[in-house]
Amino acid sequence: MTEDNISNSSESDIATFEIKNDLQKAIVDAFSLFTNDNDNDNINSISITDLGKVIRYLGCVPTEEELNEFTNIVESQSEPSTVDMNVFVPHMEKQIRAFKYKPATADELLQAFRTLDTESKGSLSVDFMQQALREGDSLDPDDITEAIKTAYNPDFQCIHYDIWIHKLLGKTKMDPYAIAAKDVELTNQARAAEDGELNRLLLLSNENIDIDPAAAAV
Repeated sequence: MTEDNISNSSESDIATFEIKNDLQKAIVDAFSLFTNDNDNDNINSISITDLGKVIRYLGCVPTEEELNEFTNIVESQSEPSTVDMNVFVPHMEKQIRAFKYKPATADELLQAFRTLDTESKGSLSVDFMQQALREGDSLDPDDITEAIKTAYNPDFQCIHYDIWIHKLLGKTKMDPYAIAAKDVELTNQARAAEDGELNRLLLLSNENIDIDPAAAAV
């Protein structure tokens, strides 16, 4: 079965998602913040309109096209306009482990703003910032409004982008990509340890082999 043909027919048969690693726990925790807990039949689902919010809450930055593709894959077939946790978590985990939707680093963001700041003032007007954010394809109007609220400095009536970048990054509670990278590192270490142990056993085995003197003399 291909990813695009994920079946949601049995999604209501599983009450909760069985968490197997730290990354899945982080995804479940984020998803749970937006579940329809006022509806006892949908405590493990979210509205399709909240899908982008969950993904961005995790620190991922998909484009609108990527978000639409994601939506088409995870939207429930049995309950349209909803997303079930058991479908969302494995797909979201796969995207993060593939390092998709990864946001820019602080240095990359700073360089981008410096490019926009043609006068090298270290700040941008609110109107200019709003226009720049609208031209992107990863933020909806609500995201832009919230971003401006976070960035605006009322004392100077502008946005000091270097301070804003570090403020935004400081608000990040966890980095799912760091968790995924750590998992890869631990897996590689475990494999290296296994390979090392295997090599040691093979070497020990070779040392313990009784050598036939006649064969050795040939």
